Amino acid sequence: MEESIFYIAEGNPADKHSQESFALSTSSHTSQQHASFRQADCPQNGAVLTGIGKGERLIVVAPNKALLNIYSWGKESPDQKIPVPEQLTCLALCHHPNPVVSGESRPHSLPSFRLPWLLAAGSRSGKIYVWELSSGNLLCVKESHYQQVSSIKFSSCGTFLVTGGYDARVMIWRTLDLISIYSNQDDERNIKPYHSITDNSLPLTNILLSLNGIVNDLKLYTASRDSTLRVYDIITKTLLTTFILPYAIESLTKDPANRAIYCGLSNGLIRTVPLYKINQHTSVLESIGGNSKIITLDNDPNLLSTFVHHQQRINTEAASNLHKATSKANDEKPILVTQLDISLDGTSIISGDSLGRVFVSDIATRQVLKTFTPCNSPISYIQINACPFEVSNNSGNAGTKGKNDKKHRLIPQLKRVLASNEPIEHQLYLEIPGTMNLDDEMDTETEATPFGDDEEDFEKWLVRKSQEELAFKNLSNINSSVKTLGDSTNGLVNNKVTDLQEKLDTVAKAYTELRTKHEQLLSEHSKLLNQ
Repeated sequence: MEESIFYIAEGNPADKHSQESFALSTSSHTSQQHASFRQADCPQNGAVLTGIGKGERLIVVAPNKALLNIYSWGKESPDQKIPVPEQLTCLALCHHPNPVVSGESRPHSLPSFRLPWLLAAGSRSGKIYVWELSSGNLLCVKESHYQQVSSIKFSSCGTFLVTGGYDARVMIWRTLDLISIYSNQDDERNIKPYHSITDNSLPLTNILLSLNGIVNDLKLYTASRDSTLRVYDIITKTLLTTFILPYAIESLTKDPANRAIYCGLSNGLIRTVPLYKINQHTSVLESIGGNSKIITLDNDPNLLSTFVHHQQRINTEAASNLHKATSKANDEKPILVTQLDISLDGTSIISGDSLGRVFVSDIATRQVLKTFTPCNSPISYIQINACPFEVSNNSGNAGTKGKNDKKHRLIPQLKRVLASNEPIEHQLYLEIPGTMNLDDEMDTETEATPFGDDEEDFEKWLVRKSQEELAFKNLSNINSSVKTLGDSTNGLVNNKVTDLQEKLDTVAKAYTELRTKHEQLLSEHSKLLNQ
């Protein structure tokens, strides 16, 4: 399966060369480049990509500006520049909930140009904003942190929204509480967080949520610059395990099968934190931690669980191509592993550092498999997605040409004032889905296009549906039955009556014998009592 890796850099307003960098989406296995976005830079965790392919969008926080840049897949320049109430720092998307029950097929196909459901953003002042993308309504504004919000994430099921900030706090919110704008209170909306975590002593750099769809088993992983990695159970609001690492943690990713956690450290190393181990006495695989245990991970001198490729600096000859002034400034600073992500099969790690380099390394051998085109500033966001077949088979900006581009809709302007709590004033724009996935093509055409553009066809369709409904109604309230007469039927009935009569006689005879036996025993018992 083809995988596409998207990465974007921070940019440096003081350096004109760093502003010329591109955000790229590149294949993880080949040299094919799927898309590029010009002059796209953002702060750490300040970008979200809705997907790979035609109709998808990239939403980027403009650095040092109260602005969002919206890119369409296949176009290098931004389509929209949307102003926001204040300068934002991080973004998160929540997709539409899936009402399809497991085991059932989807009743319809997804629209070609679809929008996610919610866009959540954290600001430099510590507030969180939640917008509905299809209408642009601002559903919620909450003061969540005392300082800048560094990371914001939705759970995969959309039930919770988790934020981490520079004030060393983690706030967990119920998504339903944040978007419930139709309340009886007109003056204020008293929304309280589901849980508040204050165990850390230094700023939070990254947070992760487990990808399983079971809410009762939802785990939260927090990384902080106090060199601690903490694991929480959200439902029970308990701290499960605390891992203490030798250096500050700058980035975080997790194995899809929950086998290990990978931490990007402030000294350029990537450290593996195993979540399971084999008991030497019983040879049974046991989980590590739990019950609020504190586990200290010492240095790894043999490099058995450490990736060291980010500590290798750029040589002088190669630095000339990446602007010597920038590389000279970076040589004076320690290398930070700013972003981490893991492949869909859990065999490779994609990592970016403060020098703008992006590597793909194998987890088993800890060797670099591929190096991407470097950026001129620290990597601020990395995301890996499954690449569709039509994108992987085309070179360059796949999907930029086609008749569906004429149907492209812009994202509505995001409101800067809270939406009204009157339901009648709420407007929602939806994409019309595709045809239903039915086996019978005739039924598909009938149900998917029940009427045409003319009003007469619509009236005929209504008449036909009303007639079909009357066919299943009993308007007379009379219970009717059908009786068939004939020689064959009478013969069957007579035989059935004869069989039933024989069974009844057998049961009556057995009952008579049993009653006679019971009377005899009772008389014998009476005689014994009289004696």
